[in-house]
Amino acid sequence: MVFFLKKIFLVLSLCCFIPSQAFSGEWWLFASVGTGDCKSAVIDMTLRKAFDCIYENDMFFLYPLAEVSLHYWRHSSDADDFGGTLAGGGAAVFKRKGMWRPYLSATFGGSLLSDTRFDDKNFGMSFQFRSKAGAGIQFGENFRHSVQFDFAHFSNAGISDHNSGINTYCVSYGFRF
Repeated sequence: MVFFLKKIFLVLSLCCFIPSQAFSGEWWLFASVGTGDCKSAVIDMTLRKAFDCIYENDMFFLYPLAEVSLHYWRHSSDADDFGGTLAGGGAAVFKRKGMWRPYLSATFGGSLLSDTRFDDKNFGMSFQFRSKAGAGIQFGENFRHSVQFDFAHFSNAGISDHNSGINTYCVSYGFRF
């Protein structure tokens, strides 16, 4: 567990050396709860960076994203497992008049898990890839709040002999600061 926490600290420390122009855009903090394979309860905390808009048309804005996530699973064997993910991706925020606006997001990145097994699932290794897709709405003053439903899949993409993978389904609340 200590080795795992040191790796997470290293990733977060490296984020401090990103050039200052990379900090323009929006910062979001998401708290997620949900369920997953192996009858697991899931809790995630995600720090998301939405960079400046790279494309805009009459229907939507397109933003590149970067995320650092911490994961907690409690599964059917009453075991606790932890993980961390560093991912990149994008979001399409749809234009509309009113107090709320819908969006779609997708990220892909690398994860480190505290164990290689969840019940009968064998991941083969602690390193996994995570792909995540979300759909949500932004609302409130200056669209500073968000509610999102997301699906995530963790697997090692076949780089190990064992590749059971695991899926999670969560609802998230996000706040832009």
